[in-house]
Amino acid sequence: MRWLGNKTPLLEEILLAAERAGFQGGTVCDLFAGSGAVGRFFRSRGFHVVSTDLMHCSLAFQKVYLECPGPPSFLGVQQFWDQLEPIDASRLHDAEPQDISSWTPFLKLIRYLEEELPAMEGILVRQFSPAGAAGRGYLTPENAARIDAIIHQIRSWRISGLLDESEIWLLIVSVIDAADRVANISGTYGAYLKSWQQNSLHDLKLRIPSTVEGPVGEAHRCDASDWIEQVDCDLLYLDPPYNQRQYGANYHLPEVLSLLPMEESDDSIEAQLYGKTGLLPWKDVASPLCSRRGTECRDSMETVIQRARARGIVFSYSEEGILSRDQIEQMLYRWAVQEHPSDASVASRANILHEIPYRRFKSDRSGSARNFRPAEGRTEDEVHEWLFAIRRVQEERC
Repeated sequence: MRWLGNKTPLLEEILLAAERAGFQGGTVCDLFAGSGAVGRFFRSRGFHVVSTDLMHCSLAFQKVYLECPGPPSFLGVQQFWDQLEPIDASRLHDAEPQDISSWTPFLKLIRYLEEELPAMEGILVRQFSPAGAAGRGYLTPENAARIDAIIHQIRSWRISGLLDESEIWLLIVSVIDAADRVANISGTYGAYLKSWQQNSLHDLKLRIPSTVEGPVGEAHRCDASDWIEQVDCDLLYLDPPYNQRQYGANYHLPEVLSLLPMEESDDSIEAQLYGKTGLLPWKDVASPLCSRRGTECRDSMETVIQRARARGIVFSYSEEGILSRDQIEQMLYRWAVQEHPSDASVASRANILHEIPYRRFKSDRSGSARNFRPAEGRTEDEVHEWLFAIRRVQEERC
C-alpha cells in the first residue's frame, strides 16, 4: 500500500539501530504502526511485537502481520470456492513452493470473489467513482462495483458467523491493497486525479497479504500517549508523523474500506462522508504531532517519550520534519537518564544518530507543482532520514 512514510526500504537499518540501542531480543513496541511493515519485519525475525495506531486501516494490517496464525482454511465458506480452480499462485506474496498448497483455499476464494460473485452498486460506486452523484474519480465504476460486491459478501459472511477473525482481516487487507493498486491518485488519497492513470484502468486483482511466521503479537487501535504507559518492552520504535499532513484526511478511502465489512450496512459510513473528496470526520484522530502551532508537537512527543517503559528507543524522523535534531536529542537524553539524573554524562551524545540519504518522493509527475526546500547542503531531490538509537542509563550498567 502507498503509505506516507513507509519504512520498508529501511528495515535492515532499523534493526542495526535497534542493536545500537542495546536490543538483543524480547518485546518490540511499534507505537505508530502505519502500514505495519516494521512490526511485520521484527515478527519475521522471531521477536514478540505489540503495536498501535489510531487509523482503523492500520489496525487491519497490524492484525494480519502480527496476529495471523497461518494460512486460513475458510471452511465456513467452502461451498463457495470448493469446486473452483485456484487463481494463479503469483497472487501469493513471497511463498515458498512447499507452502503454496496451504493457501489453496484462499486462492480459490479469490477466484470466486473476482469471477463468480456478481458486481453490484454500493457505496464505492455512489461515493468514490464518477458514476455517483458527487462524481469523485478515485475508482473506475467497474472496479468500484467489484469492490462493493466483495465488501458486501465479506460483511454477509461475518454477520452469519462463517468467517473467523483472522479470515475477516485477511480479506479486508486484500481489498485495501487491491483498491490501492487501481486507485486514481498520485500519492495519498487527499485528492483524486482529473484524468485516469494507466494503473487505475486495470481490473481489480486481489492478492494474499504478505504474512510471516513468528511469535503471535498484539495489534491495537489506541492513542499512543495513553497506551504507551501500559507497555513494558525491550525496544520502543517511534516513527511519528513529521509534517502537517494528517493521516485521517489523507487515507480516508482505505479507512472506509476497512470499516465497511464491520458495519451492518453501508448506511452509517455513507451518512458521514462529506466534502469534495468524500472525507470521513477525522478531527477526533487528528495528531498534535502534525501541528506547527507553538510547542504542541514537541510537547506531545516529549510526553510519549517520557512515559515509555522501554530499555531502548529507536526514533525515525525526516530531517525536514517539524521537530529539530536538537529537540529530539534532548528528549531522548532526558528519557535515558530520568531515573538516574546524576549520571547524565553516561548518556553520551556520540554516535546515537545515523543519517540515511534517499531520493525525495514527488507525487507530482513533473515535480514543478511544488517548491521543495532542501536542507542545507542537499540537492532538491535529496533528503535524509534520521535514525536515533539510545538505551537507558541503567541498561548500560548491567
